[in-house]
Amino acid sequence: MKKIAFVLAVLLLGVLLPVSAGAQTWSGPDFTLEIPDEFYQFTPSTPEDDPVWALAGIGDAAAKLKEYQEMGVLVELAPKEGGKALSLIRKQSDYAKSVFDLRLLSQEEQDKVLEELLQSNSESLTLGKSWFPVGDYLFYRVQLDLVPTGDEGTQTQELHELIYGTIINGYALNFHLFGNADPIEPEEARALEELVGSIQFTQVLDKPEVDMANLRNSLLLLGLMLAAVVAPLIYVPLKNKSDKKKKAQLAEQLSEYHKTHGPNEVEGQPLFANDTDCTKEAIHHFSMYQALVKNMSELIFGALTCVIMVSAAFLIDSEWWMKLAAVAVSGYYAYKLAFMPTSIEKIQRKVYGRGPSQTAHYVFYPEAFRVSGIQAASVVPYFQLTDLRRKGQYLYLYYGPDNAYMVDQYGFTQGEAEEFARFIGEKMRKQK
Repeated sequence: MKKIAFVLAVLLLGVLLPVSAGAQTWSGPDFTLEIPDEFYQFTPSTPEDDPVWALAGIGDAAAKLKEYQEMGVLVELAPKEGGKALSLIRKQSDYAKSVFDLRLLSQEEQDKVLEELLQSNSESLTLGKSWFPVGDYLFYRVQLDLVPTGDEGTQTQELHELIYGTIINGYALNFHLFGNADPIEPEEARALEELVGSIQFTQVLDKPEVDMANLRNSLLLLGLMLAAVVAPLIYVPLKNKSDKKKKAQLAEQLSEYHKTHGPNEVEGQPLFANDTDCTKEAIHHFSMYQALVKNMSELIFGALTCVIMVSAAFLIDSEWWMKLAAVAVSGYYAYKLAFMPTSIEKIQRKVYGRGPSQTAHYVFYPEAFRVSGIQAASVVPYFQLTDLRRKGQYLYLYYGPDNAYMVDQYGFTQGEAEEFARFIGEKMRKQK
């Protein structure tokens, strides 16, 4: 009887004693948590058809999983008895990388981090911020209470939130208790505090030192990108300024010339005569030469800059935005290069389409030449020519950086092409 009485007493005592809730160890990327059995657990890998969603009162599992991905939720805990859910969110940012570990900061730097957390000037928002040590680690505690008053009350909903977080291993780890319009109860805050207190970091990294070689390469890449963008912005205005200066000098020379010569007066006997058909093919030929050959050195410089820039961006494993910028600058350069001949050809067709004929009639005299057909008859002194180029069957007599008279070497009706080339070349040399 004594033995039976003892067993009954033990059973009765077991019934009367409070039963402590069990806990499960949950493993994160480099830490563990002790999660009480009174919570349902949801992670981004929880299947959509898991019946636990329905037990927690969550109807749209797909929307929740999408929210987890967007917010960086590692795990969400929903109380089995109903109530506010707890979320653990992991965020990576340049700021977190620069801090890396709160424990490495000085007291002044830690105070600055706390001060910059969720600042607001609204009278309706109350922020409480403090430090919360967990063993050797340092967490911040932020309590947010938004209670709209006056006009704000018609536009903003009431909101309550409690956050425990830290920065470690170069990322921010935040425990969120979302109260929404319901204030956070003391027992809910204690549950979150106990969860935070159970964290154990299984891997703590040393803050990486600045890689000076990589920094130099990044600065070099940035310099190349700036050169590719800024160089044209500097070169083009300077080139335009130089061209304007030359045009002004030529205009002054032309004015002096007309003081002693009539509008269409030419001295001496004709030395050469030429008829050149300015067909679409001839204009296309000139446009390709102007776009891709005449300015070859500039094109090669730009192409090499882009190749070096893109290669460096990927070889040194630079930031994603630097890779994107390098590709974008190179893509824009390739686009301009591909469509440059077409743009020049459109302009040249307008230039050669203004006259009564597509055939240019040239008569060359000792000091000037007369041109007609593609324009009203006019006399052009040789000092107005700025450059002489030969490509294929054509001689290009430039009277500006982008415009030239086309002279077909097979179109001479008086004189020979080679003799004419030497004659014009001599005129160009005298001007320099």
